[in-house]
Amino acid sequence: MFKKLLTVGALAAVIALTGGIGSASASGMRYICGGEEIIDHEPVPGTNEMWVVNPYRNFAQEFIQDWKKWNFHGPILHCGTNYWAGRYVSS
Repeated sequence: MFKKLLTVGALAAVIALTGGIGSASASGMRYICGGEEIIDHEPVPGTNEMWVVNPYRNFAQEFIQDWKKWNFHGPILHCGTNYWAGRYVSS
């Protein structure tokens, strides 16, 4: 029982320290999603938008990265068989 508690606590700490479920993938990775190239966790040059890629179709409503608050605005694009990309806009 104690081992389970430690495992769950460690997992919760990792999620909290990495910024939650919206930032579970590696920054800067390139993907082809919905027929377009997406760079994960890097703001699109000249805009206030950014794409986040996850191995599941579930995205946080908001997160903070580089002192900016990013809000989920969609759409969600399918990236092959294992990944999904969601569009965020900074406020």
